[in-house]
Amino acid sequence: MKAARSLIVALGCIAAPALAQDTDPQEPGFGEISCLVEPGRQAALSSQVPGVIERIDVQAGARVASGDPLFSLMRDVESASVDLERSRAAYASRRMQRNQRMIERNMLSESERDEIDTELRLARLQVNLANARLQQLTTRAPFDGWVSERLAEEGEFVDATPVLELVQLDPLRIEAALPLAAYGRIAVGDVIEVTLSSPVEQRYSAEVILVDPVIDASSGTFALAMRLANPDEQIPAGIGCELGGIVDEGES
Repeated sequence: MKAARSLIVALGCIAAPALAQDTDPQEPGFGEISCLVEPGRQAALSSQVPGVIERIDVQAGARVASGDPLFSLMRDVESASVDLERSRAAYASRRMQRNQRMIERNMLSESERDEIDTELRLARLQVNLANARLQQLTTRAPFDGWVSERLAEEGEFVDATPVLELVQLDPLRIEAALPLAAYGRIAVGDVIEVTLSSPVEQRYSAEVILVDPVIDASSGTFALAMRLANPDEQIPAGIGCELGGIVDEGES
């Protein structure tokens, strides 16, 4: 592990070059940069196909697991289609059974055998297709998380309109804009001390997951993203924070 280095050193050159000669750059609070705690993942969920919402299974604030059903569209037509295709497949299967002895004795021509076999295989594929269309009417959670907002109600017609918003709180994502002088001093894998604002007001260590290679010319800053573990999901998203120093360097 390399020796720890402070992010504040990079900031002192811009924020107060005169003070840098007289002030210890490791002093807490010197050159601190504001940041924002955001959900690790967030998604506005809509339906795969247009239709009328039949049922919404969750409310805002609900905890969901990946794969849980969230809402469903009306499915009368699709359910009837599944029943129809299953009946056709059952008929094709019975026809195959009735002709099996004739097939074994080579009493049917090759084209007749091929027709019976193809009819059965196509019927089974149609059942699979009808089931897939039916399953499209139910939207499931793409990841573990919380329903942050309910944007539609049962009985509404939706197409690409978001119905629910889902957020993931473990891990959290922290974003900040750093001055140009800090560029090259921070790398992916570094661990930075972060002080969270109210209501948490505690210090944590966050791992750098992104150093934006594009500098914003108008502000002279670049974006930094970090991952903050939140296994108990006690840290809320949406609060402010301040960056301290680099407490551990990742492998270069």
